[in-house]
Amino acid sequence: MTQIAIAGRNAAINAVNALINSGTVEIRTGAPASVDSAPTGTVLATFTLGNPAFGTASAGSSSANLPSDATASASGTAAHYVVKDSSGNVERNGTAGTSGTPVPDMILNNTTFTTGDTVSITSWSFSQPAS
Repeated sequence: MTQIAIAGRNAAINAVNALINSGTVEIRTGAPASVDSAPTGTVLATFTLGNPAFGTASAGSSSANLPSDATASASGTAAHYVVKDSSGNVERNGTAGTSGTPVPDMILNNTTFTTGDTVSITSWSFSQPAS
């Protein structure tokens, strides 16, 4: 089994996170597709990410510099997110929710949106496992 030291994990996280600086994150309905396939589900809200989008990695993990609130552009139940770089290329996806088991990758203020609602990302981190 291959293992990656913390320094290597941190470098990998920082490199991957740099790809999404000044990009966007879409909150969508349904389950995420394979990251290399076309995104699925209805876009409920879109956030603009800062530069940098995430803090510097430490101990194999990095926390997002949380973006400003967004306004829901459609009604529905949030279940996943899709991150795009500043050119619109999909770079990452994952689960989104409020909490629970299993804990979603991104924590939102709510998962049931009506057009015009304020949507907030309250917690979001990215990690690289040792193996």
